[in-house]
Amino acid sequence: MNSESKKGNNIPVLVAVGVCLFFIKSGFLSFFFLVPLGFIAFKYDYRAAWKTLFLAAVGNTFMAFTSMATRGIPLGQAFWDILYFTVMTLIFTWIVAPPPRLQNQMSADMRLLAGSCLGALLFTAIFFRIMASPGFAENVASWIHVLGSFNRSSGTDVVQTAMIESLNTELVLDAMRSLMLRGASLISCIFLFFVSRQISLTVVHMSRRERASPFFTGVHVYPLIIWVFSASLLLVVLTRIINLEIPEIILWNILILCAILYLAQGLGILQFFLTRPAMPPFLRLSVSILFVVLLFSPVINAVLLAGIVLLGIAENWVGFRTRDKNGPPSTPEAGNGGN
Repeated sequence: MNSESKKGNNIPVLVAVGVCLFFIKSGFLSFFFLVPLGFIAFKYDYRAAWKTLFLAAVGNTFMAFTSMATRGIPLGQAFWDILYFTVMTLIFTWIVAPPPRLQNQMSADMRLLAGSCLGALLFTAIFFRIMASPGFAENVASWIHVLGSFNRSSGTDVVQTAMIESLNTELVLDAMRSLMLRGASLISCIFLFFVSRQISLTVVHMSRRERASPFFTGVHVYPLIIWVFSASLLLVVLTRIINLEIPEIILWNILILCAILYLAQGLGILQFFLTRPAMPPFLRLSVSILFVVLLFSPVINAVLLAGIVLLGIAENWVGFRTRDKNGPPSTPEAGNGGN
């Protein structure tokens, strides 16, 4: 963690608290509510980060109870709002600004993965609570009706029309439950924490007029993870065949976690080649633009991501990058945010 000063950070802390609370209540910008907390952690020190966490949690709790008193928000909703904000900011603070005695016990990226697993449990609980609300099924039915109407008016092919017409509310709800339990919550948390951490680092580097390091070039997954990945893939198939739902759900999350590790390693390989001095700037820019275009292209993006995962897996046998000769490969170091 970077530390510029242990004094005189009260004003930045208060500003960060205000921005954090504004983001979480703004709706559209709520995804970025962890960024001010990360900025304080990387700009100052862990004490400032935990101070920011405490004040933000107190402020969010006060705002929730104020909304109960003035707007009639139910106690249950206020409780889940407080729980979500407190737990997610607590996990993120532990990821980016652990106390010094805990920094050497677990790397920053291992904390990110472990924290994402904890956050996924909360994500899943909140999602199932939302699904149980009276109006959720009606909203899903309305979306299906709108989708069917748009499909009929657009004159799409017969197969797609038949697939859309076969949709019903219960089928969609079951699919959503299955996806959330089998990795969607975990992916959401990893994405939230990772993006918040990298944006925070980027803003800190910009404030210091420094150049940020590429996010993934230092990612090296332990070689033994390939056996965990292979075993979980095989066991997912077996538990699916014999209909063991709870073990299947656990194995799916392990499989998704391993796939994310190899995705990060694959991206590290791509960044390694793109950031080499021998790479012409025009070619580097062209490849980067092509990657972004493909990433936002339906179907093609799935193939692209699968290919990057396979590239990351292949590095177990093919030395695409020059590894550090002074020690064994580490768990992913996505960017320079490690503590």
